[in-house]
Amino acid sequence: MNTDLDSVFAMLMQRPDIDEATRHYQQLDNELLQALSQAIPSLSPWQGDDDGSGSSCGGDYPGIDFDGDTYSFPSHFVTGNLPDADYEKALEVIGSVAQRYGFAPRPQRLHDAPGSHDAMFHNVNDDGEISFGTALNTSLRVSLGCHLTVEAKKRGHPSSTGTP
Repeated sequence: MNTDLDSVFAMLMQRPDIDEATRHYQQLDNELLQALSQAIPSLSPWQGDDDGSGSSCGGDYPGIDFDGDTYSFPSHFVTGNLPDADYEKALEVIGSVAQRYGFAPRPQRLHDAPGSHDAMFHNVNDDGEISFGTALNTSLRVSLGCHLTVEAKKRGHPSSTGTP
């Protein structure tokens, strides 16, 4: 077996399986929506615009293929732009909640211009991400990094074929 694949698999074994991680991140997603709405009343009601999406980890972790999955929860949005001062407050709220879930408390700012902002919070333990931005609308999306499937975690080693 490929030693690099074994090392990556061993690293992923340290993480919760995809089902456990999904439950944990669902709690984070719910808590973020509540905290943001409470701190900034204009961030309500949140609406969803998709069903979420999942995929195998093969792109980020070659060789893991179908032994691992990623998942992005449905995007949430509130109609309208969030004023710049409220955007900064929202980042503080997100950072405070996210830090309890293993995320860095400060975001990576991807775009920052008056009335148009995008930032991403990164989980330092499992590659998870929280994206938050505002322009025409204000949006929030939580995504899981790669986690082994329940079956792969029980097996304890990479599958020989890379298929389920």
